[in-house]
Amino acid sequence: MGKRTVAAFIGAALWLAGAGGALAGDEVCSTCHQAEHAAWSLSDHAHAMAVATGASVLGDFSGVTVSHHGTSATFRRSGDAFEVAISEGEGGETYTVAYTFGHAPLQQYLVETERGKYQVLPFAWDSRPAVEGGQRWFPNYPAENVVPGDRLHWKAPLQNWNGMCADCHSTGLTRRYDPSADRFDTQYASVNVSCSSCHAGAARHAEAWLKGGGVDDGWKDELMAYLRQDGGFVRADGEATAHWTGKAPRARPEIEVCASCHSLRAPLTDGIDPGEKFLDQFLPSLLDDPLYFPDGQIRDEVYVWGSFLQSRMYAAGVSCLDCHDSHSMKLKVQGNGLCTQCHASEVFDTKGHHNHTPDAGGSQCVDCHMPARTYMVVDPRRDHSFKVPRPDMALRTGSPDPCTSCHLDRKPAWAAEVIARWFPERKPRDSYAVTIHQARQGDPAAREGLVRLIGDDRQPEIVRATALSLVPRVVDPALARLAAGVLVSDKPLMRIGAIRGLAMLPVVDRAPYISPLLDDPLRAVRVEAARSLLDAPGIDLTGRAFVELMAADEGSSWRGEGRVNLARHYLVRHDYDAMEAEYRQAIRIDPGFAPARINLAEFLRQTGRQDESHALLMAAAEAASPVDPEIHHALGLSFVRQGDLAAALEHLKQATEAAPLNARYAYVYLVALNSSGAAVFGQLKYAIAAHPYDENLLRFGLSAATKAGDTAYAREMTDRLQAINPAGAQRP
Repeated sequence: MGKRTVAAFIGAALWLAGAGGALAGDEVCSTCHQAEHAAWSLSDHAHAMAVATGASVLGDFSGVTVSHHGTSATFRRSGDAFEVAISEGEGGETYTVAYTFGHAPLQQYLVETERGKYQVLPFAWDSRPAVEGGQRWFPNYPAENVVPGDRLHWKAPLQNWNGMCADCHSTGLTRRYDPSADRFDTQYASVNVSCSSCHAGAARHAEAWLKGGGVDDGWKDELMAYLRQDGGFVRADGEATAHWTGKAPRARPEIEVCASCHSLRAPLTDGIDPGEKFLDQFLPSLLDDPLYFPDGQIRDEVYVWGSFLQSRMYAAGVSCLDCHDSHSMKLKVQGNGLCTQCHASEVFDTKGHHNHTPDAGGSQCVDCHMPARTYMVVDPRRDHSFKVPRPDMALRTGSPDPCTSCHLDRKPAWAAEVIARWFPERKPRDSYAVTIHQARQGDPAAREGLVRLIGDDRQPEIVRATALSLVPRVVDPALARLAAGVLVSDKPLMRIGAIRGLAMLPVVDRAPYISPLLDDPLRAVRVEAARSLLDAPGIDLTGRAFVELMAADEGSSWRGEGRVNLARHYLVRHDYDAMEAEYRQAIRIDPGFAPARINLAEFLRQTGRQDESHALLMAAAEAASPVDPEIHHALGLSFVRQGDLAAALEHLKQATEAAPLNARYAYVYLVALNSSGAAVFGQLKYAIAAHPYDENLLRFGLSAATKAGDTAYAREMTDRLQAINPAGAQRP
């Protein structure tokens, strides 16, 4: 399962093909497509999930006990069943393993807990060979002490199979979540990822064959279309890299099919239909922080698509199936031979290019152009943006570089110097990494770079869309006008990014520009527009886009985020009882999700229930482990309102220490500390150095410097304030 940051983007999905379980499985297809079935049976797709049996379970269930931070699990057999006895503190429970989940390099196990919920056990089996460190049980989060109430606890929603994982590990899956009962009735057509997961209409095709109608049933397999095109990649003599040539452009429908699972995305429907457009079923993440480094390299578990869209490979027409076999999913060629299908070996697979000893580290194309990061403790995954190593960008943005990832005793400056010496004739291209890095920090120096990046159609669409989404970080009316103009782009990710870019404007000002996108051809754009305009005065909440938004939020209401989103729907409809009920349900089902408690506490305060509000935050702060900075910050403000400044300072300080990168927490704590009569000018300077573009801190710094008679520092604060807020947000 993914980390906290990844979990916020993944949710439920629905199978729309309308076929029965037998037809959606692989058994019928294998009758005619034996070679394809044989290849598929070796794939990760075939082993994505299985009923727990002696044949599918890889872990040691011989009675072995493993422990981590007070949680113990004993794995044993009981006849044909596989059981796990788990204890946390006092007492414990025994569960029967229902399913295996994956097979290499690790295998997880699912048990049913309550109301149709299947949860991932807190320990996984390392299925690698013993010589590679495998054949052992390990905790899912070895560096953390995960206790009940933590969002990463194994019984919490973020470890729930039905909501987090199910649609991509089984075929024809419907989650069937009932928000009113907090119950799942999840069903699937095939337990693993079988033929119908990728081949739209395969079930109807098989049904026609079973009924004696033969295979000529009018079915058109879109995934085979790319093989039948009048064109292909050709590398002429003397040409270093192949290029696409031929009459037909590459539609590449397989990329959208793969993206349904191999992307970090929020579901918009209860199911995956390979015959429907990706953006009619999902709202994908952009190159957001902390999911990606500023240069677009993968940071968290983002599942390939967002990485690949940045690549020159994608721009040139390369598809997933140019490198991966369509059924076994294995690489078509091992080693550098995979890349030299298109890139001349005499140019690129030489020591003169990679400058490393052949067959040693650094000589493989993937070493430099597809660096790996390890997820889930033992699972290394390669970046698919195929970037040229830029250690100079590592110096400026903090993005990793593959050189010093291998040469651990060296620094990026050394690597940059070496690369410059190896390739003196090459001048590094302008990188969007600096602009993205600056914009994330709110640095006004990013403005010109954002303008160039957004307007540069040579850059990948997902990069330009990300730049648009960062416009609110560097408040500038000119950028708002630019974002408004992009709303009519023919590129859907650009439209999504532009909607997010206009978030800097009051809703009454952005509504005239975004409203037309409520009727966009793609559901993802419509939903993004509806969320942006949900609280717009006079908006018709019965329109299609708002109905789709409500459905998407109901579909994810098995977790805190979905419930809080539903509460907002009721807020704009002035149904405060329903809103409060959603907040309370969020707290019950997802107790570690702080925004639910904070929003409910604020609602209680605003409706005259101050004591109840304060008690809610007190209980949350006492229960939170580890320290939740959001809760302590809110509780600190509550103590301020009660006039208990000493208690307020205690909790505001905890929030600041737990989240040192949060400028808001630092500002509020210093203001409260100043109110207590303490000298804060030194701490304030330190906070401003850590958050050099925060307007509140800069204004506080100007005031403090003026009082202290520090004219030089006051002048510096004035200059910075003018730089970050040139004219205030205006209508485009």
